[in-house]
Amino acid sequence: MSRKRSLWKFGFTMLLLAIIIIAAGGSVETARSAQVDPAYIALTWSDDPKTTQAITWQTTDPALDQIQYILAGVGNDFSVTGKTIPAEREYIPDNGDTMAVYSARLTGLKPGTRYSYRIGNGETWSEVHFFKTAAENVTQFKFLVFGDSQSTAYDTWHKTLQRAYQAHPEAAFFTNVGDLVDVGQNVKEWQDWFAASQGVIDTIPAMPLTGNHEMYTPVWKVNAPPALFTAQFQLPRNGPEGLKEQVYSFDYGNVHFVMLDSQEREEKQFIPDMLDKQREWLEQDLARTDKPWKLVFLHRPPYHSKSATSNDRIREAFVPLLDKYHADMVFSGHEHVYARTYPLSAGSIASQGTVYITTGRSGTKYYNQAEANGWDEVFYNPIDQPNYLTVQVNGDTLAVKAWRQDGELIDEWHVDKSDPVRLGMAAN
Repeated sequence: MSRKRSLWKFGFTMLLLAIIIIAAGGSVETARSAQVDPAYIALTWSDDPKTTQAITWQTTDPALDQIQYILAGVGNDFSVTGKTIPAEREYIPDNGDTMAVYSARLTGLKPGTRYSYRIGNGETWSEVHFFKTAAENVTQFKFLVFGDSQSTAYDTWHKTLQRAYQAHPEAAFFTNVGDLVDVGQNVKEWQDWFAASQGVIDTIPAMPLTGNHEMYTPVWKVNAPPALFTAQFQLPRNGPEGLKEQVYSFDYGNVHFVMLDSQEREEKQFIPDMLDKQREWLEQDLARTDKPWKLVFLHRPPYHSKSATSNDRIREAFVPLLDKYHADMVFSGHEHVYARTYPLSAGSIASQGTVYITTGRSGTKYYNQAEANGWDEVFYNPIDQPNYLTVQVNGDTLAVKAWRQDGELIDEWHVDKSDPVRLGMAAN
């Protein structure tokens, strides 16, 4: 076939595609957008959730380096009112090839507002996606919490995440408490994880933290910093030096969120004083916030369920500060079980103490050998199927529910700040 005939055939095909889309109620603009397909789109926040939105994507096509966004709604037209900004590009190794990770940070957004966005090269664009900014002074919202999603294949993570979001579409964002993937320096695993997350992570932000598996290479050596994690998630850079985006904090509504790095065993050869750095930063961070709720997340639980993982140094580093500044809850992973402690202060049961939650698993990996400790009020080993948590903030009340993947309730409890006696607050 001649080159001229090939070009004619391509043009005819695109014209036919445009006619089909327009006949179905679309537009020429929509027809053009079908020509590009960036992969692994992800939303995060690197700044204020009320007025900013960070977006990343990956592509082997270096031309897909722009993002365009508008207020979502009838009559809004990208070509008329859309704002277009260039993205920053970072290359990551991909088994000898090169994969580009693009990131863009939208600023000056309106609080409590839904936006449409698309990715392209200035002429052709992806399909349209959506996100919503946090409202001003919000005191009622829900978010999702997932335990370790590391897997041999990520269809289980896909099912857990998708079912959780389908059951709770009002969720403002989600977090994963580390060990998102099994081999953190394996690009293919991350691609599988992001592919399984599409439909959720491109609509509501993910605010994850690192686990020990984020540090591992394909030959099971430790690599720090976790380059693939930090390249693919645009997170707040307000943590201590040497641990940016691995340690960070942010506010959403009336809650202060703190994300810590508990991987001293893996990282101390690279950052010997990583716990000291975090302890100093954590004290400043908790002293500075005026939010009534303080929620802390770290991968290894300070109060363990598996006898082989006592995590004494993690407890010594962080628990005194969590007691001092009255952290309400601490969410952890690593052990792939669901456990909820009594309120604890200095390791003892106390009516005004901090509740520690080990969140379970959202992937394929589980442990047969695990058991409750004396500080656990509730213990459940999700061997039969994965699980997830919902956290509902409602002014002075914070309610947590643990769900199996199939939607069956495992545990529910709440904390009421207006109640001076909080001990034994298990059931709603």
